[in-house]
Amino acid sequence: MKRNLILINFAAFFLWLAMYSYVPTLPAFAASLGATAVMLGVIGGAYGLMQILLRIPLGIFADKTGKDKLLLIIGFIILTLSAVLFLFSDTVEAVVFARGVAGAAAAWWVIISASYAKYNEESKQVKAQGVLSASSSMGKVLAALLGGLSAQFLGLRAPFYVALIAALTGLVAMFFLKAPAKPETRTPPTVKELLSLLKNRELVIISVLCLFAQLNCFAIPSYFTSVAAENIGADPGQLGGLMLVYFLTVALISLFVGGRLYQKIGGIKIVVASFILCAFSCIPMFYHMNLMVIYLMQVISGIGYGILTSALAGFVIKAVEPHQRSTATGIFQSLYAIGIFVGPVIAGGVIEAVSFDAAYWVIGIITVAAAVLCGLLLPKKYGKM
Repeated sequence: MKRNLILINFAAFFLWLAMYSYVPTLPAFAASLGATAVMLGVIGGAYGLMQILLRIPLGIFADKTGKDKLLLIIGFIILTLSAVLFLFSDTVEAVVFARGVAGAAAAWWVIISASYAKYNEESKQVKAQGVLSASSSMGKVLAALLGGLSAQFLGLRAPFYVALIAALTGLVAMFFLKAPAKPETRTPPTVKELLSLLKNRELVIISVLCLFAQLNCFAIPSYFTSVAAENIGADPGQLGGLMLVYFLTVALISLFVGGRLYQKIGGIKIVVASFILCAFSCIPMFYHMNLMVIYLMQVISGIGYGILTSALAGFVIKAVEPHQRSTATGIFQSLYAIGIFVGPVIAGGVIEAVSFDAAYWVIGIITVAAAVLCGLLLPKKYGKM
């Protein structure tokens, strides 16, 4: 259904518009309430933890019921609640809780991804995930723009109002999804079948690689790069600009995935090169120069991250049977959410214990290791995708 394809892209757009409108200024907001580097890591970790816990059950439930419309409505209600909680947060602990609820809403990405796959031909699954990723990234671009400007002129709480409006808009849009007269339902996977998916070597490898991509993203460009920019004098508008540049790059490069040049080069080579770009962006000296250099690092990191997330999501769709996709996507997203959880925790801990530069070196080395693992572990067939 063409209308559903459009609306699912809307769901991706508004989900991440709401989720990322306050990300550039969240460290500054939390610091204004007394948060340390370690607590900033905990705030980021709470977001990832809820995704780890929820994405597999959501994938199983979606496979069982086929009620994508109802699930998406519920997801946007939770997203709306998270924005309200942020608006009334006046302690660091309240921010941790609100970010955890936001992480629960972000877990609904498994429903969006799997739903989108249902309406695309098998031969176009990798390309379709690139298009969906572009929609989500454009939501993040607008989030960075609106969040940064609102914080600049109206204060650090203003981006939470942007998040609330976006969440409510997405909620209304989901009521226009056309549910099938007879929703496609499947027998939920047994414990044995679930274990067989967890033993699917390709699924696990791809998930672990995406874990490394998310670890890099949520440790560096999404969290502590804002701290680096603030340390050299960036104002809230410029902090929003960092996210705008990052996610605009992610959105544009996502459209490259699955195209002719991508296929000519090969999926594995592209993924390896993308990890190397992300690792290069972790060299700490760049973050002590000036704001323009930090913006350049956001572009480089965005190129790597945009290709990685789109390509690996497409790989997962092709790694399992169609009837297993919601559950497999839930497993994939739960495993990579570990990176969302541990990335900011590792970076914050290293910054507190050693130094800012040491944290960047640690994340960079981990990212290089991921590039090596790509070449060693990804089956050759993905080089042709």
